[in-house]
Formats: sequence, structure tokens, C-alpha cells
Amino acid sequence: MSKKQNKFELPENQEIKQQAVVIIHGIGEQKPMDTLRSFVYSIHSYLKENDDSESSAKVFSKPDKIADLFETRRLKLSGTRNRPSTDFYEFYWAHNMRDSTFEHTFVWLKNLIWSKRNKVPKRLKPVRWAILVVPVVVFLVCITLMYIYPNIWTLLLSFITSIGFILTYVYKALGNVYRQYLADAARYFTPIPDNIEQRVKIRQQGVEFLKKLHNLEEKKDYERIIIVGHSLGSVVAYDLLRLLWIEYHATYDKISEIDQSHIKEINKFCANPSTLEDIDAFQNLQYACWKQQRAISNKWLITDLITIGAAINYADYLTVNNIEFEQLVNQREFPTCPPIADEKEDEIFYHQHFTDPNGKEKDIKILHHAAPFAITRWTNIFFSTDFVGGEMQRIFGKGIKDIKIDLKGRFILKWFYPKGHTNYWDGTNSESIQAIVKALKLRH
Repeated sequence: MSKKQNKFELPENQEIKQQAVVIIHGIGEQKPMDTLRSFVYSIHSYLKENDDSESSAKVFSKPDKIADLFETRRLKLSGTRNRPSTDFYEFYWAHNMRDSTFEHTFVWLKNLIWSKRNKVPKRLKPVRWAILVVPVVVFLVCITLMYIYPNIWTLLLSFITSIGFILTYVYKALGNVYRQYLADAARYFTPIPDNIEQRVKIRQQGVEFLKKLHNLEEKKDYERIIIVGHSLGSVVAYDLLRLLWIEYHATYDKISEIDQSHIKEINKFCANPSTLEDIDAFQNLQYACWKQQRAISNKWLITDLITIGAAINYADYLTVNNIEFEQLVNQREFPTCPPIADEKEDEIFYHQHFTDPNGKEKDIKILHHAAPFAITRWTNIFFSTDFVGGEMQRIFGKGIKDIKIDLKGRFILKWFYPKGHTNYWDGTNSESIQAIVKALKLRH
């Protein structure tokens, strides 16, 4: 696991003695701890198989003092000579999405199906065409048969009647699929009155969860936090990160020596994103910038956002809003990586003057309210056959490290079935678990 250093790279383990990973599950009738246990055991297994220093590392189940639920636990991965002790948490939110009905998703489905062609992401176009074309083809075939064979309607009616019971079971099965998968996404992406309460609960609980991680009153506080979001959990993760940043981006105290030189380096890419070519170098710069912000007592501990099979890469298509998503991004309602610079000053920060304890006048650069990704790296992992995931740079910026892992789909089904969506860390693909471990950077 040796790494090639460059001018922005910092020594491994520098100051990091205790770190936390928060995984946020996706859609469906998820059970507490299922996602967390499978994720941690896979990470642990991979580390032991590929790093001799991990041979003695163990996973311990500890009380979870962060979540308000009594259903979750904290899984601790003991430290090694090359890696600090790491606590894994699950932010569980599925219990907030209950009693969904078709009416809750009607607006969302209508918006997706009848969207303009140029608005539909390339990876979703085959699915949209299938939804639009297949019913029409079936209808035309039936009409043609009835025209050619006038008495065939009697045969068709008898056939439909004979499979009535089967259709009933199919209807129930589709209803279960709807409740377990489609409804969660529809309600979270659609800010209509019926969905606001659920959206607010998830976000409030998530922000409070992360605040507690930032403000532990124990002997060993965390020096670093990594957030991992899978499927719809990527949308939740992004929301929690941007909302918490609004509260923490301007929090400083006990400032003495000030070094914010890396902010200027970051700002060059923000003012002109087209110059960003080396993602690894940029991510090292983000981490170095985070180190400087921590040195002047900024409270932000989140160094990494990792999205896996992430639905948020279609935020511009899936989000129901009267305003174009691109406009909201330009207005800095949705943070990008790298951040969008202020149009007037061409900077991602503003200046704040203060007097230090010695009575000296000093100046500090405050990163603006939509600049969390100046100091937080974003890595996005997706399978080629998983149409839920996709390239994040498409709408959220060139500073994101997109990792596409090729899988072979089965004939035409690869266009309609999200193969691999639940298999990123289940051991069926070594490349995906390797990408996840590398993105976590547990040896910082």
C-alpha cells in the first residue's frame, strides 16, 4: 500500500490516531446493521488478505453512543502499526419512510417519464424508452391480431380470465417492489408537502448524528471522519455534508499562527476548472488544505465523501423542481467539486478580520457556504452495468474522482437491469472492494 509522494502529500498517520467511518444505506426495507456489518467485514477481510500488518486486526462490536436508536452498534476495527483505530457507524434512516402510497410518487414518475429527451442522462435513456415503447408495442400487437383474427378477442378474454389469479400475485409483487425501492427515492427527490416531514426528519437526524461525532466528550476524540453513501444513501450523504458545512465553515477559535496558503492553490482550480487534470494531485491538495484549516481550529473533520452506485449522479434528472438544477448549482445551492468561485471576486473565500489574544490585528480566509469540497475529497465508484450509478463529474465538477468498474451484462438485459448494484463489497468483485478500500484511505 505504498504511495508515490508529491508536493501536496502528507506523511501517513500524521496526527490521526482515531478516525470514524459513517456508512449510509440505500433504498429498500433495510434492517439496522445489515449494511454496516457486511461493509466492515468485507473491508476487514480485504485488509487481512492484502496487508501483513493487518493480520492481528480485529473487529469489535461496541455500544453506539451517537445514534438515537437502540438498534445499532458501533463496529471498531482495531488499529495496527500502519493504521489508526477506526470506528464504523451506520446512519440508519429507513424507518422514516413509511406508509408510502402511489400518490406520493405520481408527480415524480410523471416528471421522469415525460421529461424532454435532452434532459435524460445517457445511461437512463434505454430504460425510459422501454417504459414508453413497450406498452405501445403490446397494444399495437393486440389491435393487429384482433383485426386479422376477428374472433381472437374471445380467446384473449378467456386467457386473461384464466390467469387472473396470477396477475393478482404479480400486482402484489410489483407493489412490494414499489414500496421497497421506488417509493423511497420518489419521496426523497420530490419536495411536495406530503414528503417534507420525511425529508426533514432524515436530514435533522443525520446532521445531529454528524455533530455528535464532531463533539465527542471522550478522552480520544476523532481526528477524521469519512462518509460513505450507497445508492439513495449517496443523496442523503451529500445533503448532510452540505447542511453541516453551513454551520461549521466559519467556526474558528484559539487562532494564533495562520497558514492558509493551500486555499489559494485550490482557488486557482475553482476559478478555472478546465485546468484541473490530475485528480490525485488535487485530492492531495484538498487534504493539505484541510490540515491547514484544522491547524487554525476549524471544526470540520470530514475529509472524504465516497459515493457507491450513487443515485445522486442523476440529481439533475431525478429531482422535481421548478428551477433547472444547473441554475441551482450556479447559485451555489448545491456545492460542487471544485467549488464555484464568487462571480465578482473570483474567489471561494471571503476575508474576516479579528484581534488575536496578543492584541494583533489578523486576517483569516473563510471558505464560503458552498465550498465543503475545497477541503473534502469526493470519490465516486460505480459498475458499468449498474445504471443507478454513473459519472459524477457530469454535473458536480471535475474535482471528483470517478472510478468506473467494467462488468459484463447479460445480452439485452444489461440495459434494463442494474446488475451489480448490491454487489460492490460482497466479495463477488475484487476490483470494487479494492477501490473502496483505497478511497477510504484508512492509513492517513
